[in-house]
Parts: sequence; structure tokens; C-alpha cells
Amino acid sequence: TVFATVVSPRPKLLALACTVCWLWFHLFQFNVSDQSYSADEDIVNAPWRPLPSGRISVEDSRTLRWALLVFCLVFSSILSFNVFITSGVFTVLMILHDNLRLGYHPTFKNLCNVAAYVTAGVGCSLILCETSLDGTSIKAFSCGVLVLLLTIHAQDVADVSGDELC
Repeated sequence: TVFATVVSPRPKLLALACTVCWLWFHLFQFNVSDQSYSADEDIVNAPWRPLPSGRISVEDSRTLRWALLVFCLVFSSILSFNVFITSGVFTVLMILHDNLRLGYHPTFKNLCNVAAYVTAGVGCSLILCETSLDGTSIKAFSCGVLVLLLTIHAQDVADVSGDELC
């Protein structure tokens, strides 16, 4: 949200609030989906999370995930068509990462993560801009893609022991 605010023209307070809500719900959707498909890994890496600790079942978390998917798409469609398309791309990335298990292949996991970060940033910028991205935003996101593509793999080093379970 901070990155999107910086590269966007002077945002209105209501647009900023919508951006924060949009991002929060999309990240919540992605986290619920990711954790529902990596419950075994989280027993080792993050036993305090709701699934491994038994506070929610896998079935209930997947139901929540699909409900959030619908909510995010509807919320995005209210904001604008471009934001709706961005939300759809985010949804496709989530399905590729979790349902099609591309998140278990190192290269595809990095590509999905980079694309998700950029898609989230583009969605936030579109809400703040209220139209489309300008040249400055496109250059900023292009640079962000390069930085993320070359560094995102480092964040996964901490949970190697849990990854071995998959």
C-alpha cells in the first residue's frame, strides 16, 4: 500500500481506505488458501496457526477461502473494471500456486509470488489512481519485478525443515 501510494498521484482519503481494505482482504484470501494447502508443513514451521493447532478444519478453511474469493471479486467490481480484472489475475495466481501446486516447485513458486506481489501493487495503484497506471507507476512496478524476482527466494530459507515434508 505504501509503494502504491508513493507511485500514485495524490490519493484521496476514501481511496486510501478502500486500498487498505482491498489489499487486506486479498492477502487474507491468499493466506487462508495457502495455509489450507500446507497444513502438514505448518505443523513443523508454524504450529500456532489455526489449522495445525486445530482451531479450524481444512474443510472449513477451504470454504472460507472460496467465500473470500467471491467477496474479493465482488468488492473489486464495485471499485472499477480494472480493479476487478486485477483481482481476477490475483485469483488465478492463487489457484496456480495452491490448487495446481506450483508453489511446491522452486521456480514456479518464485514466479507466482512475484506476480502476486506485483498484482497486489497494481490493484492498490488502480484504486488510488481511479483510472489506469501512468508511466511512472509502470516503471516503478517493472523495477519492483526485477528486485523481487532476484531476491524473493531468500524468504523461504527459514522453513526448509517443513518444506521437506511436502
